[in-house]
Amino acid sequence: MWFAVRKNRHLLHQQDCCSGRAHDVSLWIWIFCWCVTLIRGQSYHPTVNTQYGKLRGARVPLPSEILGPVDQYLGVPYAAPPVGEKRFLPPEPPLSWSGIKNATHFAPVCPQNIHNAVPEIMMPIWFTFNLDIVATYIQDQNEDCLYLNIYVPTEDDYGSMLPGNLLESENGDRQHKTRYRRSLP
Repeated sequence: MWFAVRKNRHLLHQQDCCSGRAHDVSLWIWIFCWCVTLIRGQSYHPTVNTQYGKLRGARVPLPSEILGPVDQYLGVPYAAPPVGEKRFLPPEPPLSWSGIKNATHFAPVCPQNIHNAVPEIMMPIWFTFNLDIVATYIQDQNEDCLYLNIYVPTEDDYGSMLPGNLLESENGDRQHKTRYRRSLP
């Protein structure tokens, strides 16, 4: 009987040992999956030099099978803030900045009132149906609003052929497929 108890203790010890190894393996698998997810989830933040300083943007995919992603630079200043005594003067060049300016968020928009400003009959239908969505983009209003949102195509395969079935026309009984070569802008 003592041997049986001792034997069971040994089995319990083996089970603990094996469960510890299984725990270690599952932990390593979890860490590996987390790292892969982290690496794949990282977005590319392109950085460009301008005469006023460096800008960091974001690469954003477009909802299209034909178009590739774009690099977007949001809230890029194109003039000095027109506030105070500069309010009604011609715009001046923007001030330079040191370091890298984060251009991944929209800048404030110029003060405006879209409600009751123009009769709804004079507004485009898409605008009136989506007025609440448009209103969310103009919540942050400020007189310092001279900013650009720049979108740059990122097609890396200039000179490659577009799919032949992109543009199709029928000429009598024959179907003609046209292929165009991408070119530099």
